Amino acid sequence: MPGKSRGKLKNKILIIFIIIFLLLLSITIANYFIPGFGLKLPFIYNTKSSHSEIILKEIHKISNLSTVEYIYKSVFPFDFIDTNTNWKKLLSKKSKNEYLTELQQDELWIYNQCKSIGINLEYDIYDFVVITSIVKAGFNLEDKITSHDIVVEGKNITLKIPNTIITKFTIEDPDSANYKYPDLDVNPQQWKQITNFVEKKIRIKVLEDGILKNAEKRGQDFIKSILLESGWENVIFIQ
Repeated sequence: MPGKSRGKLKNKILIIFIIIFLLLLSITIANYFIPGFGLKLPFIYNTKSSHSEIILKEIHKISNLSTVEYIYKSVFPFDFIDTNTNWKKLLSKKSKNEYLTELQQDELWIYNQCKSIGINLEYDIYDFVVITSIVKAGFNLEDKITSHDIVVEGKNITLKIPNTIITKFTIEDPDSANYKYPDLDVNPQQWKQITNFVEKKIRIKVLEDGILKNAEKRGQDFIKSILLESGWENVIFIQ
């Protein structure tokens, strides 16, 4: 009978739906109450993971972000020595193997380096070179931030960020065509020794000037603005 056939079909479909519902309910309960059960169905949407992935994609757009750039013009050797240094006394201490402070050791190195390129620091007037250092600082986000560093609660995000670092340090090569200061007779090896010394000192100086804190503040402001524009209401940073 056609009516009975349709009735049986409806009952079978209903039974199938009930079985599927009970199966989904059982899996959901097991995932919630049984640690390590971890069964996921392909059509069940994991909202928390999805949010973390979206946030990571937004952050990775600005990976290796340099949020601050400092430019220093240093006059070598003038900016790295005490103008009141008595070179004869310092050289005498060295010859007698007397104790020398770190500053005195640096000054002796500069004295010998200058002497090798024809600069006599015992004179009141001597040649010099202007060295331009460009220092960038910020986050290296691509290597550090993962989904484990992101906590999503409604429209609020708590984000664990890495410490700021100096991301790039560059010393410009002087162009003799545009360089308006006296040229020094310096070979490539001597120039490398001088710039290595200057870089070490400038790195210390930028840290003292707060480049990392400045980069952190600007970086957080930048990341926060991107996430707020994406629809989040509150962004909290932790370290």
